[in-house]
Amino acid sequence: MFDPRDKQLGNLVTAYSAFAETLSNLAPENFLASLGDWTPRDIAAHFVGWNRITLVGCSELREGVEPFYFYDGTNDYRKVNAKFFEQFPAVDRDELLREIAVTKDALVAYLKTIPESDWELDTSIVHYRGNPATIARCVDSLIRDYRKHKQEIVDGFHID
Repeated sequence: MFDPRDKQLGNLVTAYSAFAETLSNLAPENFLASLGDWTPRDIAAHFVGWNRITLVGCSELREGVEPFYFYDGTNDYRKVNAKFFEQFPAVDRDELLREIAVTKDALVAYLKTIPESDWELDTSIVHYRGNPATIARCVDSLIRDYRKHKQEIVDGFHID
């Protein structure tokens, strides 16, 4: 259903890099400007948190335990994200970019230790949207999130 582990990890790194480049090139006055529900700063804090909890969630799945953050899935993870905004309050773009990079690197290093045979292993944990919750699915969600928020910033500030 999903790409093999190494291809998916490559896609994650590519999506992260594109997001980080967009955030780096954003005009400084737009970093704290509203995009509706949140700012680019909030999105950066969001990724610091999601890189961390994706690592934990994948570890939990390997043990047959439902990832702790699934409770908020039907709420579009609003409670989880709100906690990240408070937990990572920095307003310095470079500081947040460094933290995203560090947490992404830790996540990728961990994911590289997972055997290909476990990548889409069904441990009987069901995602709130249905179907098995797998490591591949968690990584796919993060890839799509990096892409979506990059595009949100591009569209919100009319960047070419």
